[in-house]
Amino acid sequence: MKKKIVTLGIMMALSMTAVAGCGQKAGVETTAQAAAAQSDDSYQYVSPGDAVAAAKDKSAHVLDVREWDNYVKGRVADSDWCPIFPLEDDSLADAMNTYAKENLSDGQKIYIICNSGKRGAEKATGVLKEAGIDGSLIYTVEGGAKALESEKGALTTNRADEDIDWKTVTAADALKAVGGSDVQILDVRDNDTYAEGHLKGSLQSPLKEIEDPAAQTAMYKMAKEEMDPSKPVYLLCYSGNKCAKTGISVMKDAGFDVDNLFIIENGAKDKDIQAAFVTE
Repeated sequence: MKKKIVTLGIMMALSMTAVAGCGQKAGVETTAQAAAAQSDDSYQYVSPGDAVAAAKDKSAHVLDVREWDNYVKGRVADSDWCPIFPLEDDSLADAMNTYAKENLSDGQKIYIICNSGKRGAEKATGVLKEAGIDGSLIYTVEGGAKALESEKGALTTNRADEDIDWKTVTAADALKAVGGSDVQILDVRDNDTYAEGHLKGSLQSPLKEIEDPAAQTAMYKMAKEEMDPSKPVYLLCYSGNKCAKTGISVMKDAGFDVDNLFIIENGAKDKDIQAAFVTE
């Protein structure tokens, strides 16, 4: 369900027209033009349920613009993330402008999620328009994340079931990269298991508790502060499944290209991987 909210400016313009009365045709035309201009700046809304469905079936881009600390506690599955908060940070508007040009200029509708469907969505709408997105394609999710919290199953911290084209690398190819500088190896197993044996030179950020916002935040910070988005990343988990997938989803939010992120097949269950483990 979508609806277009007519701005207060139109009501004021119509009121001025009535006061002017007959015999002032030029004034009426000017008022009508002003009303039309206000109408062009009105905001469009979409229901929380429709936004969740659109993210699932890919019929629209669902763009979450909240800051990380709120976003990581519950997000719409398969949504995109490009923060506009804090609103006074102009660098975020610049980043969103670039993101929109690179990822949102395909003619699909865009459904914006902010905290309550107000200031963040309004600013994001302006940034998207500046990036060349047709305003008729931009919608605010009515009520924002607060409304989504009341929608059963709308928000989740599970990332392992994302609609991502998961890429894998064989154990043999992963082992060839050990000790080199061309590939980053990231171990997402828990601390104790990592200490018992891991690939030499690998980084580590535990994601055993895959839905834990704190674990995802630690992974996000490591990706932003310690890793190079221009180099491939091989992720090692227990069996090559949910923990590694969670890591890839988080790294996507950190600005890494998912085509450059690979799950080591069978993870630490692979005997050749186990044979290569070191403890120092």
